[in-house]
Amino acid sequence: MDMYKDRVDMVTVYIEEAHASDEWPIGSRICYVQPKSDADRLKIATDFIKATDYRIPMLIDPVSLGNPFSKEYNPWPIRFYVVDGMKRLSYIGAPIEGSYPLELIRNALDEAIQQCQ
Repeated sequence: MDMYKDRVDMVTVYIEEAHASDEWPIGSRICYVQPKSDADRLKIATDFIKATDYRIPMLIDPVSLGNPFSKEYNPWPIRFYVVDGMKRLSYIGAPIEGSYPLELIRNALDEAIQQCQ
């Protein structure tokens, strides 16, 4: 997605841990319990950023407020949202058979960019 870095603002929101070791472990070599505080969630997000050299800004869905992003937007397991120039959700992408074709998100971003020109 580097091709969009100067044309759109991207952000990632880290929500509930999908495969927390105390809820739904899948045998990963990286195991975390479900965060019980904002600090816990921030620690996991920071670990991810460092381990992967992740370059998109990341926010956390605050545990202390009851995960409001998750409650409002139902992003689990993974979603892509495009907010257009009118500040409307113009695209909500969800996985298809366990994966996500990135050309769909590219098309949605290109369309939102064209509408702003």
